[in-house]
Amino acid sequence: MGRTVRTFRDAIRIEEARWKEFRRTLRPAQREVFDKIFDHARSLADAGTMIPTPRITEVIFLSAILRIQEEIDSIGKRVQALEKLPEESTP
Repeated sequence: MGRTVRTFRDAIRIEEARWKEFRRTLRPAQREVFDKIFDHARSLADAGTMIPTPRITEVIFLSAILRIQEEIDSIGKRVQALEKLPEESTP
């Protein structure tokens, strides 16, 4: 017997195909960002499978938001470290 429920990764692939025409109208740089959003969703597919009946787009967007927040936090830590440098070097 085969699978009766599609995998979460398959659902992401189907959703990505649904957005194909939208993606096509974006500028190349925007397409790269768009593709990253779906990459983030694929990277968190294990978490996405934990939702009993996921709305795939919600999981995709939440995955992107999580990644964006990670980047913001990382940048914030680097800025704080750079702000401390002049204080530490002053005698």
